[in-house]
Formats: sequence, structure tokens, C-alpha cells
Amino acid sequence: MQTPSLIDDWFGVTYSRPALTALLHGDYVASGVDFAGRFRPGYTAIWNYAQWHIPTGPSIVTAAAWGMLRVALFLVAVWMLTRWLAGKGSRVAPLLVWLAPLAVVLTPAIAVDLARYGPGEPMMIAGLIIGLGLIATGVRKLLAGSHGQERALAFAAIAAGYVLYLIGVYSKEASVCLLVFVPFLLKAVPPLRSYAPPASKARSLLVILAALVLAPLVHLAAHLGLAILAGDRPYPNVDLSLRTKIFAAGISPFFGEPGVLGTWLWTAAVPTAIAVAVTTARRREREAWLLFGALLTGFCMSAVALARGPTPSWYYIPWVVALAAVAFRGLSRAKVITQIAVAVLIVGLAASSTPSAIADWARTERRGSTAVELAKTVVTASCPLYLANFDIEQRVAIPQLFRFVHGKPVATCTRDASEAYALSWQAKPLPLDFAARCASDWQPLAPRNGVSLLRCPSFRQAKIPDQVAASGLPHVTVVRLRLTRVPSPLNLFQPRALD
Repeated sequence: MQTPSLIDDWFGVTYSRPALTALLHGDYVASGVDFAGRFRPGYTAIWNYAQWHIPTGPSIVTAAAWGMLRVALFLVAVWMLTRWLAGKGSRVAPLLVWLAPLAVVLTPAIAVDLARYGPGEPMMIAGLIIGLGLIATGVRKLLAGSHGQERALAFAAIAAGYVLYLIGVYSKEASVCLLVFVPFLLKAVPPLRSYAPPASKARSLLVILAALVLAPLVHLAAHLGLAILAGDRPYPNVDLSLRTKIFAAGISPFFGEPGVLGTWLWTAAVPTAIAVAVTTARRREREAWLLFGALLTGFCMSAVALARGPTPSWYYIPWVVALAAVAFRGLSRAKVITQIAVAVLIVGLAASSTPSAIADWARTERRGSTAVELAKTVVTASCPLYLANFDIEQRVAIPQLFRFVHGKPVATCTRDASEAYALSWQAKPLPLDFAARCASDWQPLAPRNGVSLLRCPSFRQAKIPDQVAASGLPHVTVVRLRLTRVPSPLNLFQPRALD
């Protein structure tokens, strides 16, 4: 890609540096470096800064390398969860456990979400699972009575795991739903006294680690509660009916959303995973608590995001991960012929849909890069430019990405001239009321990648808001692009009245 995406990526490029600075100074909330009502310093400040500013500043190539790491961490996390929930009775080779994470990442819509850098769910899941896994590994080593170098490695694993865990918790507000899993875990594992006697240092360590694990979740819950009480909403213009929100959050996950995810696989996985958990419970296996806990936690994580009403694919990622891990437990105890059939089915579904989904996404991203380049050719020539038919986030993002392109300026406009340019997304016709302000016909100049640049030799000026002022006005289809100071995220996408 020539430029970062007009959706989400521009935010990381623009705000991650001040976000990290604010976090290090202890005033992340007061600095207003995230959207209203959001609290995700692990992703906004730490991960986005690493992706877009380490080691040499904003770079598409460097960002892609960090993106590959993100995908790898997500794959490992889903594999770890799957292997843990499969239990000791699993009859499959360790290599086959990768079938569950591959089923997740090869889902067409989720493959696109992983190719994109914006969704925070992959880092949330990776940080929570890998972080807790490292902490558990270190604790087991210490409880086993390790000494010397092994003891040092155990403490290093706990420290590294806790850092990853914090990044996971603070990557997405839905991580607060990990609290749902706690009672299920306590029912599934042996009581604390079986690990260490009451007066031992090991028991004190366990209590301290438990407090450290719960503390950030409680902290995040407090921030979310305060935001709700204050009425802070990052996207207040998404005002859907209560019925729509209830369906999105409480019902749509049980259908597997084939229209959103691009496959019927998860429609079949929902009853399969539930049946596996119920069957395990009927056998009175203690691990049934873990299965029900994983399903309920994944459901709650997705429901928290879906409660706004819209149903983008990345909101379903925690639920899909839980389904894959639990359903695989049943598959691991099935006959070999069944395992082979499921593997072939997953690969077949992915091969038929995932490449085209990625290709469609790539075309959209190239279209966005073209829009940035064409916009810069006009702005650097000091000519008036209007953006038509763009999403409210896309038109805010365009000037923030000018550093990535080298657009050759169009002919310079004079101050007293009435010349103007318009850039239209997906080459859609200009809105009639705006098009009529051109005394002559609009002249198409450079239609490329589904973006059209048009010139009007004699444009009648009008009171049209700029991209920032109109960010909270989705009904406004045309904005004037102005190079202004970097806007505060707190003020973006909030409803406002035009002067």
C-alpha cells in the first residue's frame, strides 16, 4: 500500500506519539488523545506507537512487519487456548491443534480484519492469552521448587507475561469481560490450599499475582462506568433502535453471522461448541466449567462491542475464537475420518472466499491511497478542494496522510479566481445542489481506482464546512478540505450545529 488506511490507520499515525507521551506522564485521560468515551492506552499509545514510529518513524514497510507480528501473536494465542481447552483426553497430534486458529484467521471477513491494522481485538486476545499463559508457566516453575537460573527464568516469564497481559487488557474495552471467566476458572481448578500451605511464600505470591491480574480489569471497568455516566460516546451519531441493539448484541452471535463473516462455518460451530460443553458437563468433567466460561466470556466480549448496534466483523472475533477452541475439543475426540473431513471443509471454504475478500479490501485501500495523492496535488497548488461522497472518517483522514505521497501539484490557482476542484469517492456523481454551483460543466481530470477528480473553472462559493467541523454530521456529503491543526480526537465525530 502507498499510504496507511483512511480507516483507523491514520489515527495511529497521527495520535500514537502524543498518546504515548501522555501515558508516560500519567495524564492519558486528561490529554484527550483518544475518542470520547474510549480508554485503550495499550493499543492507542503502545502498540500504535510501535507500529508507526519504531524504529524510524511512519513507514508502510515497517508497519507491515509489525502487522505480521500481530497476526503471528494472534495465531499463537488461539492455538494456546485451543490446546488448553482440549484437555488431556485429546486424541490428535499437536500439529492438528493449529486447525482451530487457521479456521479463525481464514474466515474471509476476519482475514481482512487481520490484514488491516485497525481492529484492537487481535491484540486484546493475544495479550490476554499469551500474557496469562506466561504468568501461569512462571508460577508453575516456582511452585515446583526451581532454583538458580530456572527461578530467574520463571520470574522473567511472569514479568514478560504481565506486560503482555496489560497491553491486552488496555487494547480494547471489551477485555473487562475477562472478569466473567474468573468464577468459572475458580470452579475448574483445585483450591488454593492444594498449591501451597497458608503461611508459605508461594501462597503469598499467588495472592499478589491474583491481585495484579484483577487490578487492571477493575481499573478499566471504573473508566467505562464513568464514561457511561458522563454520556461519553465515541460515535454518538450511530443512533439505532433498542431492538436493533438487542438483536446485534444478544442474538446475532448465535446465528454465526454468515453475511458478515463471509462463511457458514460459524453458523455450524455455534451448536457444535454448545453441545461439546453440555456433553462435557453431563460427564461430570471438571473442565466443563472452563468450556462454559470460555464461551460466555467470548460472547460477552463481542456483545459489549455489538451493543452499539452496528455489526462489523471484528466485533465477532472473541466469540469466534471461543467457538473454535471449544468446538475443537469435540473434534479432538472424534474419529480420524471426521477430523479429516472438517479440515478439508475449512480449507475448501477458505479457498473459495478468502482470497476474493482480501482482493476486494486491497482495491479499497488502493482507492484510498489514490484519494490522498489526488487531494495533495490540488492542496499543494493552493486551490480550493471539496470532498464529495466520502465517509466522515475518510475525509478527516486524508490531510493527515499527505506525508506519504508526493503528488505533483496541478496548475496553481490565483486568489481572485473562482476555480475549484472536487474529489469524489468511488467516482459517484456529485450531489446535485453542489454540482449546480459550477456555472459551467465540471471537467473530469483524473479518474483512477474509482476516485474522480473534477475541475470547475467558475465555481460560486458557498458556506460549506470543512472536514473537521462536519465530522459529526454524517448527512453532509460535501466538505471543504482545509489544512488545519491536528484536531483533538475528543471533538471528532461528535454532533454539532453548523454556524
